[in-house]
Amino acid sequence: MPYCLQIISDPDHETSFRWVILEQEPNEALVFKPHSAAECDFDSWAAALDAGTLALAHAESQPYENEAADPVGDADCAG
Repeated sequence: MPYCLQIISDPDHETSFRWVILEQEPNEALVFKPHSAAECDFDSWAAALDAGTLALAHAESQPYENEAADPVGDADCAG
C-alpha cells in the first residue's frame, strides 16, 4: 500500500512540528487516509522529518538507517 509522509506545524507555536503518515485509499490514486502520527511534537522541522522518515520506512517494511533520528522515532520530541 502506498504511503506519504507529511510534516505539519502548530500554527500557534513556530517551533512545534509533528510527522503524519497517510495511507492511499484502495483504487484511489490521490485519496489518502490517516495511518499514523507522532505521539509528541518536535522542536524543529528537520527533527520531525528524521523521525517521520523512520516511521515511513517501518510502514513500508523497508530497511532504513538515519543517525540523526532515534530508532523509535519519538525520543527527540520537544516538551
